[in-house]
Amino acid sequence: MDFKMMFKRFEPRLTVIRRFLPAIAFFSGFIWDSISMGRVVSFFDLLVLTSYYFGAGLILVFLVREIKPEWKNWFDFLVQFFFGGLFSALVVFYFKSSGSLYTFFVVISLVILLVANEFLADRYTSRTLDWALFAVCGTMYLNFLIPHVVHSIRAAWFYLSCLISLGMIFAIHRFASAKQHERMSRAGKKRLYLIDLRQLLPALGVVVLLVIFYQFRLIPPVPLVSKESYICKNFSSQDGTYSCQVEKQSFWRVLGIGDDVIHFQEGEKIYNLSAVFAPTRITVDLEQNWLLRDEKKDKWLARGVVPLPMVGGRKEGWRTYSYIQTGVQAGRWKVETALKGGAVLAIHYFTAKEQINPIQPSHTVTVY
Repeated sequence: MDFKMMFKRFEPRLTVIRRFLPAIAFFSGFIWDSISMGRVVSFFDLLVLTSYYFGAGLILVFLVREIKPEWKNWFDFLVQFFFGGLFSALVVFYFKSSGSLYTFFVVISLVILLVANEFLADRYTSRTLDWALFAVCGTMYLNFLIPHVVHSIRAAWFYLSCLISLGMIFAIHRFASAKQHERMSRAGKKRLYLIDLRQLLPALGVVVLLVIFYQFRLIPPVPLVSKESYICKNFSSQDGTYSCQVEKQSFWRVLGIGDDVIHFQEGEKIYNLSAVFAPTRITVDLEQNWLLRDEKKDKWLARGVVPLPMVGGRKEGWRTYSYIQTGVQAGRWKVETALKGGAVLAIHYFTAKEQINPIQPSHTVTVY
């Protein structure tokens, strides 16, 4: 039996399962990434992301050009697979770098749009949504890749990723539709240019929206990852290890519910001991912001900012610490580990209480 006969016999079944292809593509990519990508981003991980990105771009070229109807379903599946693989990997990496749930909800919303793309495909004939999703994936991918290449995390690299992403979209679309423009009259070309522009405007809008998110510090500071964070007392550093005393927490806190609780006496210091991972040779200017909750005014009051310059590459993370510089007060606190003047990487909430005998049980934690 030749290939064409096999395809004709399989095509009716393909029509039945077509509505489920987006979900299949997304979860296939997610499962593959979960298996293939480790906790520390390697060259292989970046190579996989690059193949997803350019694979999606290549398939979009074929979709813009005239292809045989019998191949359209397969190309639809492939572009969704590449989008799913790229997006699912970036969701994992961005979530690891997120100090806020807002970013997670934004990414999940975009994933929902990704899966919904083919469910809505019968209601429009253009590839507008595909280009918009390609803009999202491309910008997030380049914002993740560029720091690995230039060994630096700065706002300029995010804006550069936006420009490169838009440039790739217009270049790929122009290349894909070049033959269509050649065969048309001047009036036809002008009309086609307007159609192309309307098709790509949502992609431009998506990038502008990401820039706004960045301005409001909703884009996580990838590729940084907060690995450990402790609120403690009696900090010490000896023989290349950092250690301090951490109080025993309640059963509910061990399950991740509520804030840490720490007791203090007058004159004691409360520390935040943490470890942050960054790829090799990446230089980062971090800071830790200490804030105290004013319940009467219902707002957070700044109580100190500690600059923490770091250099990436240590697998266990760059170890750092800070403490309350203006004196400990009873109340609810939070420590924000963030880029200097930028997005928050991690937030550690805790409640400070004055020490009343007996002394609270504690144990020593060590960060190597």
